[in-house]
Amino acid sequence: MAHARLLTLALALAAAGSARAAGPCEEDRGQTGLALAVAASGGLGVAAVDDDSAAAAGGLRVGDAVVQANGTLARSCSEYARVVREARRERKAVLLLVRRADAEVPLALGAGTWERVVVAVAPPPPAEAPSVRALVAAPPPPPLPPETHVSVDEVTHGLSRLAGEGWPGPSLATYQKDVLRLSRQVETLAAREAAPAAVLSGLRTVLEYYEGAAVAWASEETQRERERRPRHLPASEAATAPFFEGSEAAALIDRFPFLRATVVRDPAPGLIGESGGLWRPRQARTLLWERGREELGRLTGWLAAGTP
Repeated sequence: MAHARLLTLALALAAAGSARAAGPCEEDRGQTGLALAVAASGGLGVAAVDDDSAAAAGGLRVGDAVVQANGTLARSCSEYARVVREARRERKAVLLLVRRADAEVPLALGAGTWERVVVAVAPPPPAEAPSVRALVAAPPPPPLPPETHVSVDEVTHGLSRLAGEGWPGPSLATYQKDVLRLSRQVETLAAREAAPAAVLSGLRTVLEYYEGAAVAWASEETQRERERRPRHLPASEAATAPFFEGSEAAALIDRFPFLRATVVRDPAPGLIGESGGLWRPRQARTLLWERGREELGRLTGWLAAGTP
């Protein structure tokens, strides 16, 4: 009983803190009505159950210790958040096994959780501590020398050739070099104030798609080398490669939601470390080039109409 009181007290304190900083332990709380916290004794426990919520309807109580979530031994907030995101994406229930007193009780957040109307509220403050990552991030490439001629037409023409008919080009290295050159041209236009801010923003947006295609291409090449496949043999659009949370591929998929169509399996916690996900990088590269060409078409049409 003393242990239970300590767990409840620790969770109550965590719940009070959650009002100040929501994070992965409150993943989709607006729909689930559930907030967890890391207990002082380790593991996760229920820190808050909102009134008239899916969690309340499922019978969860403050102080319950979470043993499993959809078969996952959720020992951290990030593991719980991953389970909730997967359930939301697939519109399925979250099956929870909780320890209450000396018994283990099976409960659930039903699949109807994701059909609940969510009232728009101001987003909570970020869960992470302040960071200088934005300050120390890699800066944009330097502008070209002053004597180098650069124009908006030159950049848009270069972009149209970059992923036009006949691509992919001779090599990933050549493609990366061309993307970097175009990026430097855009930054040169910005440094010289030779183009309106809206035009520069449009050019950078198109470049994001082509830079993303380089990430997908690099993933494909890495997998080709791992499997020792000859370069002259064309790869299938369905060919897969592994990716992990926090990788460039994962960041790319988060940046462009339409790339979810290329994901075969998301990364997940394993018995030892993280189990890698699988995606189709060649298909992702094709999609990024298609979207890049669409965006470039919109931009050049806008420029031809004399909008700026």
